[in-house]
Amino acid sequence: MSTLYRYADYLQQPIPENFPKTGYHREKVSPIQSGQRFPEFFLDRSDVIRDAGLLTQGASIHTLTSQPLVVVYYSIHWNGYADTLIEQLKALQPAIEAAGAKLLVVASEGRQAFENVNGQVPFDVAFDADKHIARKTGIYKKSDPIWGFVAGVNEDVPVPAVFVVTPSLQIRYAFADLYLEKQLQPADILAAIDNRVAISA
Repeated sequence: MSTLYRYADYLQQPIPENFPKTGYHREKVSPIQSGQRFPEFFLDRSDVIRDAGLLTQGASIHTLTSQPLVVVYYSIHWNGYADTLIEQLKALQPAIEAAGAKLLVVASEGRQAFENVNGQVPFDVAFDADKHIARKTGIYKKSDPIWGFVAGVNEDVPVPAVFVVTPSLQIRYAFADLYLEKQLQPADILAAIDNRVAISA
């Protein structure tokens, strides 16, 4: 005997024509903008991946901004985008320092993972444990993961971002690349540093 329709009479509830949308009210990534104040943070000595002069004993944002500071977020899980970013930063660092600023890279991964991919780099690098700084700057939201809108990124990491921060913690330049489709703009970064120096003179 055929059992094709054996369980047809046991359907208890009608099938909805429209299923409810999941995550419809999720809080989305919202990076802080130029003109806003950069959030305060403290880096413990254990968070230091590479000390190139700024992070000898760990540091707070206040000790890091005695001069303009360029803060760049990084993750190895951005794949080729990450590799390109590191090479751009290596080329840009001398110009940043010549303009009177310092470069700090904030990584989503710890020392071993970072160095396995990049080896030694010439600038300061710190580990953002538990995405503490990324959350404060709005470039990471657990409810709006980057892997949900960028193909090829399979880890829960922040989106790329760059900020030029003054000693008063004002953001002179803000760049965020939510879809990993833009490139670093060295001229804009250097112009923001020069602008800050001119204003403070």
